[in-house]
Amino acid sequence: MTKIQLICFAILIAFVSSCKSKQTTVDNTSSAKKFNEKTFDPYFKGLGTEPFWNIEISDDFIVYKDIDGKSEVFPVNSIDKAQDANVQLIRSEKGNQQLRVTITQKSCSDGMSDTEFDYKTEVSIITKENELKLNGCGNYIIPLKLQGKWNLISFNGAEILQDKYLKTPYLQFENEEKHVNGNASCNGFNGAVFFDNQYIRFSKLGVTRMMCVHENMEQEFLKEIATITKYKIIDSELHLFKGDELKMIFKKE
Repeated sequence: MTKIQLICFAILIAFVSSCKSKQTTVDNTSSAKKFNEKTFDPYFKGLGTEPFWNIEISDDFIVYKDIDGKSEVFPVNSIDKAQDANVQLIRSEKGNQQLRVTITQKSCSDGMSDTEFDYKTEVSIITKENELKLNGCGNYIIPLKLQGKWNLISFNGAEILQDKYLKTPYLQFENEEKHVNGNASCNGFNGAVFFDNQYIRFSKLGVTRMMCVHENMEQEFLKEIATITKYKIIDSELHLFKGDELKMIFKKE
């Protein structure tokens, strides 16, 4: 192989690697789960007008409802996310239909109310005969599985016993609104949550200013919670990560 060929080959490898680093793909094609309306737990809700429609998206399913109120369920086959563009593409195939949902982080108005949404939502339903394109807005919500009170049981690998401090640190998500409150083992706090499926970030945390005379871990807890970027729920436990590093584990009360 000549020197010029080697240089071209190296450039090609670098280009491919760069493209991959900008996109995260989640493949869910092997899922054989069956839809159950009672356990359906969406993390995103979208809607549009002209014509009226709405969608709800969970880890495994998309429920689309048209202007006549007819619902159709699609499996989530894959999710592509461009990390540098705040765009997420969710793909689904069912029979002779293909569904594409594009979620873009961009201020959006439904044109019918004063409600402002954080995301622009585009839906395409494709068949052999035609393609229906719909535009609207949407927001991520706190799913039911995350709502409730979560008590800290592990911090940076160390077990936190429930009687170790006068107050055990906890997080509480009361409803689908992107808001959190809790206690850091002395002072209470509340603030905003940025939520995007598996990603979570806590921001604008307001903390009360009670004097902490008893043993506590408040400073360490507040410092660490600000670094959290991802979450998983495993066996009724809430696992919080900084990147891929597990930092905290909570147990639902």
